[in-house]
Amino acid sequence: MATMDSPLLPELDPESFGHGSGPVALTDLTHDIDGDGVLDTQTFVVGDSTVVASDMDGDGDADHLTMFDSSGGFESWEFQRHDDGTETWTRTDEGNLSGL
Repeated sequence: MATMDSPLLPELDPESFGHGSGPVALTDLTHDIDGDGVLDTQTFVVGDSTVVASDMDGDGDADHLTMFDSSGGFESWEFQRHDDGTETWTRTDEGNLSGL
């Protein structure tokens, strides 16, 4: 079972982001953040937060999330599927853009 405990986005449904079912399928890609000419990212709003979800391996599922809240706080998470079949979301960065 995947784990993702984000105090930044407590209203985000964790079932949508990997708890036992893998990452969320991205269906409305609008940005190419790695510059390879292929759309890989979409953004959406959850509560007062903005989520940037990216499919970096091209399988159609989000495997990287960066979430920003209205106060400037942010968290980045990466999805991993391990050799034993377990799935986890791992926080890769966090902070506050306002410098606080």
